[in-house]
Amino acid sequence: MDIVDSQIHFGPGGVDDILANMDRLGIQTCLVDEFWGLETWGPGYTLPNGTFRPTRPTVELAAAQHPDRFGYVARVERTDPEVQALIRIAADDPNARAVRMIPAVTAVECEAFANGDYAETFQTCLDVGMPVFLFIAGHVELMPAYLKQFPDLQFIVDHCGMPMEAGVADIEGAPLHPGPQVTYFDEVLKLAAHPNVALKWSHAQGMFGELDYPSPGLIPYLRRAIDAFGADRIMWASDRGGNQTGETWDQLLHYLLDSDGITDVEKTWIFGKTIRSVLDWGN
Repeated sequence: MDIVDSQIHFGPGGVDDILANMDRLGIQTCLVDEFWGLETWGPGYTLPNGTFRPTRPTVELAAAQHPDRFGYVARVERTDPEVQALIRIAADDPNARAVRMIPAVTAVECEAFANGDYAETFQTCLDVGMPVFLFIAGHVELMPAYLKQFPDLQFIVDHCGMPMEAGVADIEGAPLHPGPQVTYFDEVLKLAAHPNVALKWSHAQGMFGELDYPSPGLIPYLRRAIDAFGADRIMWASDRGGNQTGETWDQLLHYLLDSDGITDVEKTWIFGKTIRSVLDWGN
């Protein structure tokens, strides 16, 4: 089976270890969001207007050296005065597979998202053919206006779209949620009515409060997602390097890979075929 991890994080000095573990686990390819943790909020630097501009030196080198093993997302901020140019530059790199934006991180950006202020940035993504990963945890009801405005732009909802689990959303100014709020999943499933949105199945243990490996209680939620979206619009991610609930990379893979609650055909899509298709990322 072609296994693609649709989100991991790593930083300097970690590439050889990542590759060794990918080989051990049978993971062919990883999509990387280079992020070194909330303490540094890096790599990157702060602009004069106060916006943090992320950079990605480690994964750009890793993807250039191992293009069959790594691709990356270009994380950008709406308030960056050069955001349009940054998206266009990323689109010219064959190893940049998508843009990632995180409007759910602060109350100010959630309000901007609700007010339609992300439309210009999404238009640029559409113009250059860059899909958009959205960290919109617990606020997916704000998405349909954009999904209708940009029907030809591919969106992927991060981390099951669910409110962040308690203790994770500790960034200053973030809209906190007590978590888990499992009834909110009904709101996430409504997004399936829009054909230009896919769902990233990650952080599920924390989002649904099913922490005991192999977390069999997660399978009914995933089954509901498959029934709504179809397996061809769901992609698995471990969030290795960013997972907050203590599971190992092995456990985050095998709780689904070994489950008999998902068919082999569904696993083929969720573990690799969906992300290859959605991002037009051949193997």
